[in-house]
Amino acid sequence: MTDYLTDWPGLAVRIALDGRIMHELSPEFAALLKRTPEQLINTSLDNVLTAASRLYYLSAIDIKLRQRQNCEQQTLYLNTAQGCRPFIVSAHSQDNDTALLILMQADQHLALQQQLIQERKYTESLNRELSRREQHLRNERNKQKALLEKLENTNYELLQTEKLAALGQLSAGIAHEINNPVGYIQSNLNSLSHYVEKLLKVLTDNAEGLLKQRLQQENFEFIAADLLDLLQESQQGVAHITSITSALTQFARAPGNVEQCNVHEQINTTLRVLHNEIKNKARIQRDFNGSPLNIACDPAQFNQVMMNLLVNALQAINRFGQITIRTGVVEQFVYIEVADNGEGMSEETRKRALEPFYTTKPEGEGTGLGLALVYNIVRRHLGKLTIDSDVGKGTCIGVWFPLAQECNHGKQLE
Repeated sequence: MTDYLTDWPGLAVRIALDGRIMHELSPEFAALLKRTPEQLINTSLDNVLTAASRLYYLSAIDIKLRQRQNCEQQTLYLNTAQGCRPFIVSAHSQDNDTALLILMQADQHLALQQQLIQERKYTESLNRELSRREQHLRNERNKQKALLEKLENTNYELLQTEKLAALGQLSAGIAHEINNPVGYIQSNLNSLSHYVEKLLKVLTDNAEGLLKQRLQQENFEFIAADLLDLLQESQQGVAHITSITSALTQFARAPGNVEQCNVHEQINTTLRVLHNEIKNKARIQRDFNGSPLNIACDPAQFNQVMMNLLVNALQAINRFGQITIRTGVVEQFVYIEVADNGEGMSEETRKRALEPFYTTKPEGEGTGLGLALVYNIVRRHLGKLTIDSDVGKGTCIGVWFPLAQECNHGKQLE
C-alpha cells in the first residue's frame, strides 16, 4: 500500500485508464462491496457500477481522465451489498497513467453541503454585521469630524467676537480722548476765525498814514486772505478728525446687536476707516444703487465683512489699481459686490477660497480666515456669497443679504 490511503481516508480506489482496479484500494471500499481487496484487484470497475453508471462513466469521466483532466463531484451508482446506492465521485488523474477515485455517499455529501450552506450563511451574516458596524463607525467618525469643525468655527467666531469687543472698547476710549481736545480746538478755531475777521476789518477800515504804509510793506492783503484760508483749512481738518473718530467708534461697536442699517452708510464708514491703506494702493469707484438700501444685520459684523473684502482686494493689487463697489437689489435681496483689477484666482484657489486657514500667501503673511469669516457672517444673516475671478484680470466677490423687511421670514438663498 502507498501513502495515498493516509491522504485520502475512507472510500478510495486507484484504477488504470482501461478501468482495471489496481492493488491500491481502501479496505472500506472493499467492505462496501462485501469483498476482500484481493478479490477486487485487476477486476474491472464496470463490475461494481450499474449499467447506466457505466455508460455515464465512459462518456463523462473516462474521456477527461485520458486527457489528463480531473473530474469533480460526479454522481455514480454502485452495486453494494445493500443494493444500488448513489455516490459522489471525484476522479484525479495521476502521472503513471492511473486515476484516483474518491467516493462519498450521497446522503453524507448532502449533509456536508447543508453544513457548508449554513456556514456560508453564517459567514455572510457576520460580513453584513461587520459592514453595518463599519458603516456605523464611519458615520460616527463623520459626525465627530463635523462637530470638531463646528467647534473650531465656534471658537474662531468667539475669538473674533472678543477681538471686536476689545477693539470697540479701545476705540471708544481713543475716540473719547481725541474728541475732547478736538472739541475745544474746534471751538477755539471758530472763535479765532470770528476775532480775526473783526481785526482785519478794523485794520482795513482805519489804516492811515504810517500804519497804512506798514501794512502795504508787509503785503497785508495777501496775509489777510491767506489767514482766512488757513483758518478754514484747520476747521476742515478738525471736522475730518471728528468724522474719522465717529466712523471708528461706529465700526468697532460690540457685535451682537441686530438692527436695521443703511448699506451705503456702513460702506462709507468702512472706507473712512481704511482711507490710509486705500489712498496709496487703489482708486475707489462707488457704483451705488440710487435709493437707500436697508438690511437687518449686526452693523459691527457687516463692517467686518466689508473690511475683509476691501483688504483682500487691496492685497490682490500689485501696484496701483481700482476697486469698484456696486450695490443693488435682486428680488428681495440686497447685493454688494467688491471688484478689483488685481491678480485674480486660479480655479483651484477659487474652489478652496472659503476653506478656513487656506491661503496662497507665504507662510507667516496670511491666516486664511478672511473669506471664511465673511462666509460665516453672511450665512448667519441668511445670505450667500459668490466669487467670480479670472487670472490676470481680477476678482469680484459678492455678498447678498435679505432686505430688512424679509430678514425675519427665514428665507435663505440656495
